[in-house]
Amino acid sequence: MKILQFKCHLLSDVIINQKAATVGPQASLDFIPGNNFLGIAANYLYNKYSSDPHTTWLLFHSGKVRFGDAHPLFLKDGIYIRSLRIPAAMYYPKLKKPTEECYIYHWINDFESIVDKQIKQCRSGFYAFYQGKGEKIDINKTFAIKSAYDPVNRRSQDQKMYGYESIDKGTLYTFEVACDDDISESLQQDIIYSLTNGVKRVGRSRTAQYGLIKNEYLENIQFQDIPVNRPVQNIEVIYAESRLIFLDEFGLPTYTPTVQQLGFNNAKSRILWDKSQIRTFQYAPWNSIRQARDPDRCGIEKGSVFVIQSFDDPVISPFGYLGSYQNEGFGKVIYNPIFLSAGTNGKSLCCLNDNKPTTDIPNQQVSSPLEKRDNYVLQYLVTRMEKEQLEQTVYQLVDDFITTNKSLFISSKDDFSAQWGQIRSIATTCATKKILIESISNYLTKGIAKNKWEEYHRFHVFKTFMEKLTDQNALLAVINLSSEMAKICKKI
Repeated sequence: MKILQFKCHLLSDVIINQKAATVGPQASLDFIPGNNFLGIAANYLYNKYSSDPHTTWLLFHSGKVRFGDAHPLFLKDGIYIRSLRIPAAMYYPKLKKPTEECYIYHWINDFESIVDKQIKQCRSGFYAFYQGKGEKIDINKTFAIKSAYDPVNRRSQDQKMYGYESIDKGTLYTFEVACDDDISESLQQDIIYSLTNGVKRVGRSRTAQYGLIKNEYLENIQFQDIPVNRPVQNIEVIYAESRLIFLDEFGLPTYTPTVQQLGFNNAKSRILWDKSQIRTFQYAPWNSIRQARDPDRCGIEKGSVFVIQSFDDPVISPFGYLGSYQNEGFGKVIYNPIFLSAGTNGKSLCCLNDNKPTTDIPNQQVSSPLEKRDNYVLQYLVTRMEKEQLEQTVYQLVDDFITTNKSLFISSKDDFSAQWGQIRSIATTCATKKILIESISNYLTKGIAKNKWEEYHRFHVFKTFMEKLTDQNALLAVINLSSEMAKICKKI
């Protein structure tokens, strides 16, 4: 069997939804299913071999060519490592992270000793396993709100808004195409050319702004294999590297495969369901060429772990394929991977890390040069911040004045609400603090208002407040104060 390795570079954001439905909430995948690459190859090779149905059957329907899922690529010291979905058999204590403490469920012998830890199952995330460690691979995603377009009225359609969650541009993935010995060298070269010739499109909304990818054939690159163990106490562990689909004797999908379907022919072998950790999926694929749905794909999610009590070796290799739809990337498994080894009472021997970048000077921040448009944005942000700070200062000054002096203007015989309203009108016409104080002083020290404001030194208190203000906040403070005092006096 020949393994063709590829690197997939996302040239734009890519949308890979879990389901083909267009209505209702949608969750996106963090990997690219192999049927996307099968479709890319079929689009080219079906036309090339249109007069040779046997070749097209051999390439796409015989199961002898398997287009694998694309997982995030991890590079370490020049070594290419294909990341894997975190095994469902890994558990971690509540209120902790898997990187702090982790257990392998099927190797736990004494649950009573760890019952207080309330262990939880690891369900999401990709890790690159090597040298007894697991480095977490962060997959950045972006959520965007879109709306349908009304070509008649040339605007957005009503009640047609929806959201897209996409994998960010620039993410690197890796996938493989496994070819049996029946596939000739020339057909392998055709597969390579069909996948790497130009820019390709995958996922949703690929005729718009999403879905651009560029594949590269990694001819002389050696990927690091996952070490495997020998069975312990006749216990075989099967890790689902990809999704698995099994059919029962009636040809219907089943979530409970037989031990023979898992690669063991000994009649005494059995699946230990109480120790296995199985997660499932279901979706209806859409065939854009036939404009119709294919049969539902119901199967076992990648990352699931089967535990087998076996009395013979599996009939396939440690890195083999099981089940149906292998041409679409389903069925790849690993027998007894070393990252599912455990020590005392199931304590994981594999150390998980967050893969956070380190630097010699952790507090040093590297800044990029500002462009002209950045200066405009920065200037706006600074102005906005200064305005908010000024408003907060004014609100505090007004609040302090009202708290301290409100009782001076609450009188059963005098009404100050109209005079505070007039003060506000005067303040809105003044340009500077000096003019403001002079104008208000002329109003309050003459005529009818004079006697009211001289009583209890009301004018002196108010003038002292105005004199303490700055040129920047004087007008805003007096306008706010007069508005609030007018409301307070009117309620009396």
